[in-house]
Amino acid sequence: MAHSSTFLKDEEVNHDPQLLLMKAHAATTSIGSATVIIAMLEKTGILKIASVGDCGLKVIRKGQVMFSTCPQEHYFDCPYQISSEAIGQTYMDALVCTVNLMEGDMIVSGSDGFFDNIFDQEIISVISESPGVDEAAKALAELARKHSVDFYFDSPYSMEARSRGLDVPSWKKVLGAKLIGGKMDDITVIVAQVKEVMIQDDEGMDREEGQGNEQGSAIAAPTTEQIEDSIAT
Repeated sequence: MAHSSTFLKDEEVNHDPQLLLMKAHAATTSIGSATVIIAMLEKTGILKIASVGDCGLKVIRKGQVMFSTCPQEHYFDCPYQISSEAIGQTYMDALVCTVNLMEGDMIVSGSDGFFDNIFDQEIISVISESPGVDEAAKALAELARKHSVDFYFDSPYSMEARSRGLDVPSWKKVLGAKLIGGKMDDITVIVAQVKEVMIQDDEGMDREEGQGNEQGSAIAAPTTEQIEDSIAT
């Protein structure tokens, strides 16, 4: 998705993440496939999202998850993917949604390797204990990495697998065993906080509300926390 930043100022894109995805995909010549999520925040506090696959985004407001994207998959652990091949998904398959944000809202976006290894309550707890979004992103990435290599952690991934009928052999179940453990995978997490929202008055003029904007990491920012696992699939 390196090409996505190239088209951000394209007038045709005009804060349309699905159109941005189309242009970025068309400009990509590398062979392969990938899941993707693009979120574009307007100054009025409207967050527009386009997602293909099982990357995720959550909005946390006053200590509660008030919005979550839904993963797209063919079957368990086989997500939709943008591909260089004609048989893959395209921007037309993207899940598109819009969320109205408020001052103070936290945005947490990440790869499946992040959300497969961390629970919502852990995300909320880490954010509440972090002095800023940079620290929150680092702490969340490290916690997800720690869980991913813990064979005894009953992760969101293992819980979902069991709910889909995947588990240990029956003879192990008799002994009280069950499928548990984290999922080793690449981990990327982005944390941002809404600090300012432009609100239109009765005459259609914008006015500011809030005190500036703080963003710990953006789509192309070097402060995005990313952990690559060499044995991930």
